[in-house]
Amino acid sequence: MSTLSKKKIIGLTGSMGAGKSQVSKYLASYYPVLDCDRVNAHLLEKGQKGYRALVEKKLVPLDDMENIDKAQMAEQMFQADAIKQKIEAILHPLILQEIQDWAQVQKTALVFIEVPLLFESHVEDMFDSIWCVVTNLDIALDRLQKYRHYSASQAQARLAFQMDPEKKIQKSDVVIYNDASLDELYAQVQKALEREESSVGL
Repeated sequence: MSTLSKKKIIGLTGSMGAGKSQVSKYLASYYPVLDCDRVNAHLLEKGQKGYRALVEKKLVPLDDMENIDKAQMAEQMFQADAIKQKIEAILHPLILQEIQDWAQVQKTALVFIEVPLLFESHVEDMFDSIWCVVTNLDIALDRLQKYRHYSASQAQARLAFQMDPEKKIQKSDVVIYNDASLDELYAQVQKALEREESSVGL
């Protein structure tokens, strides 16, 4: 079992546009699911630990209301690796602590944590099992343009910035292919879920 608790902790990851959110929604009908993007967003709210630390070190742009300008912050991190590293050095330990605190209070035998940059952040050892959601490049690009309103070049640049999906597949225990219908996606998730349940005697 994971060092986080006596529960089986399952990490859910995948590249942008792969469909992690759809898998999370399905899983949340059965088990607790923590979205690390939401944890990160909370830490960036005015007055929170992440906000205070980043503002103190003058690493993030603020808007007229002294909230962090997240769009500009993301662009800075994407364009300047040195700034990205400094911001992540502050936020990642805070996010990991939030994960640990949350996992400890869950009552179920299985717990899921969605971590988009799980492998890039080198936190594999936190999890007993890692699920990776993948899709083909054309579908991912289309989803990023349609749902996140990126231009084609922006979508391509962001996908290129992440680890190659094939490497993520090799490092994962379960691979969910999201290239077809939602019904087919959910059928794969259900089968994987049943295997995880069996592994803990459910």
